[in-house]
Order: sequence, then structure tokens, then C-alpha cells
Amino acid sequence: MSIKLNHIFVGSCLMVILGSGLAFAGENIDKRKGRADRPLSIKVVPWGPSQAQVDAAKQRVVQSALVQNELKGAKYRYLGFEYIDEGGDKNRASQPPTRFRTIFYDYTNDRTLAAEGDFAGKEAVSTRWILLEPGADGEEIKAAYRIVAKDSEFSDLKRMNKIEFYEAMPPVSNLNGERLVNIGVRNPDTGANQIVGVSFKNEKVIRYENNAPPTSAATPEACGIQNANQGSTGIGVAGQVQFTVMQSGNPLWEMLVIRPSSSSGKSNERSGLEIRDVKYRGKSVLKRGHVPVLNVQYTTGCGPFRDWQYSEGFFNAPEAGSTNPAPGIRVLAAGQVATTAVETRNDTGNFQGVAIYTQDTGFGPEAVMVTEMDAGWYRYIMEWRFAPDGTIRPRYGFGSVTDSCVCLQRTHHVYWRFDFDIVTPVNKIFQVERGRKFLTAVTNEAAIFRSTQGNRRFLIQNSMGDEAYQLTPGVNDGSVTNPLGMLTDTFGGGDFWLMRFQGTADSPNELDDQNPPGTVAANFAPWINNESLVNQDVVLWYAAHQTRVDDASRPDIAAPEVISGAHVVGPDLRPVRW
Repeated sequence: MSIKLNHIFVGSCLMVILGSGLAFAGENIDKRKGRADRPLSIKVVPWGPSQAQVDAAKQRVVQSALVQNELKGAKYRYLGFEYIDEGGDKNRASQPPTRFRTIFYDYTNDRTLAAEGDFAGKEAVSTRWILLEPGADGEEIKAAYRIVAKDSEFSDLKRMNKIEFYEAMPPVSNLNGERLVNIGVRNPDTGANQIVGVSFKNEKVIRYENNAPPTSAATPEACGIQNANQGSTGIGVAGQVQFTVMQSGNPLWEMLVIRPSSSSGKSNERSGLEIRDVKYRGKSVLKRGHVPVLNVQYTTGCGPFRDWQYSEGFFNAPEAGSTNPAPGIRVLAAGQVATTAVETRNDTGNFQGVAIYTQDTGFGPEAVMVTEMDAGWYRYIMEWRFAPDGTIRPRYGFGSVTDSCVCLQRTHHVYWRFDFDIVTPVNKIFQVERGRKFLTAVTNEAAIFRSTQGNRRFLIQNSMGDEAYQLTPGVNDGSVTNPLGMLTDTFGGGDFWLMRFQGTADSPNELDDQNPPGTVAANFAPWINNESLVNQDVVLWYAAHQTRVDDASRPDIAAPEVISGAHVVGPDLRPVRW
């Protein structure tokens, strides 16, 4: 071991013993605190295609003779829009996409058509049939409501406002080769409840045995907050911005922010509120941070489900004094904060997208971005917090609207993907344990379990310098093992996966898991190939496992304006020797 590496190990061990991030080594605590308390300001600049460009591209494809010919004679629907990343150097900032892909579903023949083109309109539209069962789109849900409302069993009740419709889980089912969109029908007065499938091919309602699809339930018992039924976005709504946090006139944080509807990931899932090219005090921290995998397993009765993160729901983001620099991006006025269903226990809202603001939470001022996403009866809250001392706090919160399944015990599994580029893409990673004199270098790809007793953490360090970031698990984040380290949750699968980056900056491979068809449990095993992690581009997948049952009393919220408490999970990322 070299003298230099010994020096790094000793410095890191001191950091562990003192329990401090030591973001600014060599400064005294009062001086650091004084700098951290200085107010923050926010600068937001639109990035990438505008909504007008997206709409024009969509219209060009819909009217394309090639697309019309492929879908001729069929009942079909446009279901989504996505950006095509072109690939690039990890040392280069992300470039605005120039090409796009649209998704159509052919109900007559039960198949999916992808059509691609460029925003400039210089290339001809191309098409290909793909193996993909799309998730339900917001407009498709509304169309399904209309078909259910005409059904003989429901038409009179709907006209008299005796029943309400809701988005169900799973969102779609495949019955005898036909894709059906599932809709819940509930009578709030009597508790009568069922989930039906809508056949767009035949424009009729399909009844399931036991009043629900096989993995779901519809009983008189109902839990969760009242469903506002305000709807949600589909895939591919414009809304990306360059985000800068200033302090004393100098850039503190810089990054690209992408709203959930346009985030990367599988076409029918996505990855929530995504950040890219994250810099702290001018140095790179993350190339990309997002949540490509989200699922839920019930103890009995319902599920399991693989959830999606492109459907942006409504939450409250004050409009007075705020600015909207891009579609679905709202920068709040000083002193204002956004609130979601997790804090307010209310499903209504005035905004869809990402709210950005500054807030003093007792940790000093933080820059905050938050969104709320709908997945059937679930309400998922995703938040990123950035502190002046370099701490990043990614958070995920769980809420539910009225339904039978949410009365049952279940575990939500959230899988963050952190593509660390500490100063440069060339990094190394160490395992940190309580009571160990030295850090343990992780030299090859590995799947590693959490250790509460050992307070297991990971340090990702610049291979060409001393700068590093430490990932520390959250206190609510659970584990798939018992205190003896034995695997007890095979569905959750694991806690940490350390792997080498594959692909290019804009078109990474291993961006999602590799679950077999028909399964929903996360599966990262195919990506762990024992490749070297020494002086390589390191990606760390981090899982949080949250077991919950909806309870009307919900004494778990710690503060009304910050998502925290027993049903909120997420690690802390802290700088070391920055």
C-alpha cells in the first residue's frame, strides 16, 4: 500500500470516527456554519425541446403517410413520446436531444408501433413494431372512463353520481392476448367496489372473476385518503431546465433537471425526477441520479406490482409570485414551499411537474425540488435537497388514495441509481464500517447487504485526487436481511449493487434491471460480472425497503412542510475533503 493511499485511509477513518462530512477541511466549525447560513438564490434556464417543438414533432408523426399506412384499418391510440439520447463523452455536459420516438398501440391487432424522427424535420419518419405492452396513458384512462360510464350496469348510477371511477392496479391486463385497461368502480355510500377491464378493440367492459384482476382486489373495505381524480400526465411532456443554486453571487450547485414525464428508463416505467451533470462548487458529483425501479409486494391478497414514474399528479405549489420558466417547472417565491399528499393527507392540487424553492429546515438553507407521481391508487413523492455544505438528500415518500389493497400490509421497494463521477468519471470505491481501523477497497463488482450494526456506508473517491462522497443509508430504509445478516426478503433482492458503468454518457447500458418477462421483482444479478472497480467509472444502486399499512390516524409525519417521518426513505450523500 502506498504512502499516499495510507494517508487517504487515515483521513477517511478520522472522518468516520468524528461522524462528520468534513466538507471543507481546514476551516473551523463557526466559519463553516456562517457560510452555510448565507441565503441561497435560484437560477433556472429552459433546456431542450419546448412543448411547441414536442407538439409539432408529434403532429408530424401522426400525419406521416408511413404511420398511417402501418395503422390503416386498425383502432389505435397515440400513447407516448420519448427523447432519444444520442450518446456522448462522460466528460461532456448532456446535450439536448435532437431525435424522438413516439408510441402507438394497435388495439385491433394488439401490437405496439414505434415511430422515430428528428425535431428539425430533416429526416423521414421511420417505424418498427416492438415487443412492448405500454402502460396506461392519461388520455387513454379518460377514454376508458367514458366507455365504463356507458355500460348498462353503471350508466344510471354514474348519471345519479352514485359511483366514482378510479385508476386501478395493475393499470393494464392481458386477457387472451388482448390488452385491457383496468378501471375501478366504487360506490362510496355502500362500499360496493369492483375493477373492470376496458376493451378498446370492442369498446366494451370486461368483468373479472372475483371482481378484480388476479393480482388485485376490490372489496367493500377501503383505506387511504379521498381520491381527487384530477388525472395525471402521460409520457413525454416537455420540461427540462438547467438549475443553478447561487450563494453570495457564486454558483454553489449546478445540474440539469428533468421532470418525471420525460425521464429516462423503460418506455412503460421511467425513473421519476431525474438530475444529471450535478456539480458542487464547480466539481462533478453525479452524472445521473434517478429511480429506474420501483415496486411493491403485499404480504397477501394483492400484487406484486412494478410501478411507473411518468404520471405526474397534482400537488400544491403556490402560484402567486412564482415563475414558470419551462413546462411543468415552477420556481416558488421566497418563503413559499410546495406540499404534497404525504404531508397534507389531501389529494387535490394546483400544479403538475417539479416545484423548486429554497427552505430553511434547521440544517440551514437548502435548495429543494419536489414532484408527486400517480401510479394507480399510489401517490409517490420524490424529492431532492441540496445543502450549502455539499450534502444531497434524495427522498421518497409514500401515500395512497382510497382502495381495498392499501388496507393490507405491503413493502415498497425503491431503487436509486447513482452514477457517480467524483470530479472525473474515473473513481474508486471503499466500504466503511463502524469499528474498523481501515476502509475496505471494493475492487470488483458486487452485491452487498446493509449492516445496521456496522453502520455500513460507501465512499466513492476521485482516483486522481482526495475528493470523495460518502453514501449513508437512511434510518427508515430497511434491509432484506435480518440482524444476523441472513436474507429474509428475496423479492427485495438486496441493498447495494456496485457496478462499472457501461455505454456512453447519454446512452448508458444497464440503466434498468433485467427482470424476466412476467416478473416484477428487481433483478440486477445479470449486471454483476466481477468487472474491476479500481480506477473505473462507478455506478451504485441503492435500495430502500419500506413496509407500511395505511392508517387513518397516520402519526408519522414529523413536519407539515417537509416530507419526513416513518413513511419517507432515502440516503444521505455527503462530501469528504472537497
